[in-house]
Amino acid sequence: MRRRRGFTIVEMVVAMALTMMVFAITLPFVRTQSRALGDNAGRLDADQIARYAQRVIDKDLRVAVADASQPLIVYAGPMAIAFNANLIARDTLDPSALELDTSVDTTLSEAWRVGQAGTLPLTARTYPTVTYTDGAGSPSRNETVMYFLRADTVTGRSDVYVLYRRVNGRDSTQVVRGIYVPADSAFFSYYTMSGGTLSRIAAASLPMWWDSAGIGNIRAVGVRSAGFFRNAQTGEDVIRAIFWTVMLENRTATGRDCGAAPATPPASNASQFSLNRTNSSRAHRVEVDFSPSSDDGATNPDLTHYIIERKLSTETNWTAIATVPATRASSYQWTDVFPKLAGAGGATVTVSYGVRAVDCGGLASARATRSSVTLP
Repeated sequence: MRRRRGFTIVEMVVAMALTMMVFAITLPFVRTQSRALGDNAGRLDADQIARYAQRVIDKDLRVAVADASQPLIVYAGPMAIAFNANLIARDTLDPSALELDTSVDTTLSEAWRVGQAGTLPLTARTYPTVTYTDGAGSPSRNETVMYFLRADTVTGRSDVYVLYRRVNGRDSTQVVRGIYVPADSAFFSYYTMSGGTLSRIAAASLPMWWDSAGIGNIRAVGVRSAGFFRNAQTGEDVIRAIFWTVMLENRTATGRDCGAAPATPPASNASQFSLNRTNSSRAHRVEVDFSPSSDDGATNPDLTHYIIERKLSTETNWTAIATVPATRASSYQWTDVFPKLAGAGGATVTVSYGVRAVDCGGLASARATRSSVTLP
């Protein structure tokens, strides 16, 4: 048999040269794409850090509330804030609470007691100095919520911080790392209302405490949240900042007087309390539209939120399923999504919805309902 001829030295050299030319051409492109991918990931991480901090603070601050003798803002500082809010209830007797948790103890579901008083973060002041009560003389159900920043020692930088959250005298919990605050800036800012326009409180006037003159005039809180990310490959720092302002809807310029329970939302009819339903094979989706209470207006800013309640035909009691902040809107909408009942196909469920208005003292109006709707 004839022996097969292999590659010559010249052919191998030419092939290697061509291969190296291809690598030389494509390598810069690959490096560019890899660097762009790393830069985009860094910007995304920094943006997520900033937005997560914003969402957590915004969620609590929007339900800030206090009883008649209780301060709304406890501490207003450039790097820390403390305020009262009704976050958690232990039972259904507290309809104004944001959440229901029957297993939580009173140190997280009621006002901070004098017996457990402690130092406010980043200050030397002790709070509370009295035990606050509601209009009926019972312990207030409004907890004291604190957000504050401390330097992130892991980064070795003096302008990168860790955001912490604390409720009453309980241990602090870490919210997020990598918050960038320049030396000449602040994380929190505060505003008063003058002639229908927000006016920022001068930095020289901060910090302010619950017993400081003028703290009761704070109508809005501003936050500058900036996420920090260091690109390990290039050594470049990525910073993404967002700014937002939270209006304290239940605070008047001269103080607060929650008064009697708010008026019930308008009588339910098709135009004022409509239900738009959509059904899939797995879930019901119902859009609940309702008109505001007559107390939800500029002349009475003490209405804080609405409670959405639901009752199925198989139940005897109403269940609070959500809250909607009162923003003085001309109409409100909330979407309910819940799984279809277990059982054979074609099973139906009759459901009713109700809305109650709640003021800054935790008093709720009567329930506004409409005729039941049957969902397939």
